Amino acid sequence: MKLLIVDDEDLTREGLVSSIDWTALNINYIYQADDGLNAISLIQKYKPEIILSDIRMPRMNGIEMAEKIREIAPNSSIIFMSGYSDKEYLKSAIKLKAIRYVEKPIDIHEITEAVKEAIEHYEISQLNQNSVYVRRQEQANQLAYQLSYPIEDLPAMIQSLKQLNLPVSAHSHVTTVMVKFAESIANIRKLSLEESLSDLPFSYTLHGKKESIYPLYTTKQDEYLILHLIAPSVIPDIAIRRFLSSLSEKLDPICHYFIAIGRSVAGLEKANISYQSALLLLQSSFFYEYNSIILPPNKENPATPFEDYDKILTQFTECIANREREKVFDCIALLYLSLKENQTILANHVKDLYYKLFIAMNDTALGFHIHLHTDDSVYSVWDTISGSGTLSELHALLLDRLHLFFQMCENSMEENSTVYMIKDYIAKNYANDSLSVKDISEHVFLSSSYVCTLFKSETGQTLNQYLTDFRIERAKKLLQDPRYKITDISEKVGYTDGNYFGKTFKRTVGLSPSEYRDKYKL
Repeated sequence: MKLLIVDDEDLTREGLVSSIDWTALNINYIYQADDGLNAISLIQKYKPEIILSDIRMPRMNGIEMAEKIREIAPNSSIIFMSGYSDKEYLKSAIKLKAIRYVEKPIDIHEITEAVKEAIEHYEISQLNQNSVYVRRQEQANQLAYQLSYPIEDLPAMIQSLKQLNLPVSAHSHVTTVMVKFAESIANIRKLSLEESLSDLPFSYTLHGKKESIYPLYTTKQDEYLILHLIAPSVIPDIAIRRFLSSLSEKLDPICHYFIAIGRSVAGLEKANISYQSALLLLQSSFFYEYNSIILPPNKENPATPFEDYDKILTQFTECIANREREKVFDCIALLYLSLKENQTILANHVKDLYYKLFIAMNDTALGFHIHLHTDDSVYSVWDTISGSGTLSELHALLLDRLHLFFQMCENSMEENSTVYMIKDYIAKNYANDSLSVKDISEHVFLSSSYVCTLFKSETGQTLNQYLTDFRIERAKKLLQDPRYKITDISEKVGYTDGNYFGKTFKRTVGLSPSEYRDKYKL
């Protein structure tokens, strides 16, 4: 806490500073002033909680100073000191709600007890204020929530709002602003909605007349901020932009979010219409970058949905199968541009389309004997897609995987032709339980020992290990289909002994076939 000592005698001030263990009283900062005028300047700058002041001082005495303090720092606790037993001063001190009146010469013990009392008084005062603030904020939150839905009793609503000192009427205008946070509000560090809205209500000038906007807000589902801006007349766009700019400046450094602006409505009973329109706009937040402000569509130039997604998918599949790099990237660039800031499509529809693009690419890659990642299950792909918070994030994932695909395609084209023939033969015959190194060697017209040495030197992997990994990858895909029994899958990937298949699968994957199926069950 902070303490200000005000006295025109240097010895008195220094004596108080040196004679009392202020740290033990939880006083961490001590300031000094030699008269009331200097004290006022220090109070405005440092906001001390406790003020220990003489009464008789030049320029401005203690009583005059206290009157000013009650205007600029009404919660400060004041202790008066005086060498004069003047009843008028005592009356004034009581009137100004001073904590104690201590007579000079100063008794250090009495001053210490007075400061303790002042600290206790200040803390109680703060608790009471906080309690009042919490109750008031809870009431405001409840009313903001009620305004988001049809109002059953408009006069009662108006009366409740007036109890919060909001100058509202049935004809008040409302514009709802909604903020959707990318993570839980409770998890956003240093986020204070009160602080973010501390400069409100604010004023604007319309037709030469100064008007004020009054905010009423609440949170919903620990994800949304609902903020009703209430004004006596239509809130001009410039005032809305000013508010949004101020709000964005506060939120930008600490979190990711989307802001949507609802329709401005005339009449308090229509506030829910503004809220519903803002909520509807937020459904398209997936198609915007983080920290964007989403505005209603332009009526003169409405957005047109891009509907030919089947054509895009077909073109993508054909071009990637032919390894036509430029055409593939042109295709998805067109797709991205058609979706960006789109307000007519649901995010899940687009995620489903990107899922199909990922699967088409993965299937093509497997046809080329390319593994883009260690776990190419449909569940892993879908988890990756569904975890994307924006279209931009999702598109970046696809671009990264496409770059990897074409890079690995280039590497595979440089692959030894014999190794390519071996992989191709395995891909076509892995289900044959009798497939052996001898069979593979005969297919490429080379000795078994040479084939094993060549394959290991070119791939860094033994031929048997490659065959095992290939079979296990195929088994993982089949396990994702509940129609197949594990014993049938074992045979389909070249294992007639189910127990051996199970042991091999667990050694390779870290899970048994049944555990893997349970883990990736939708």
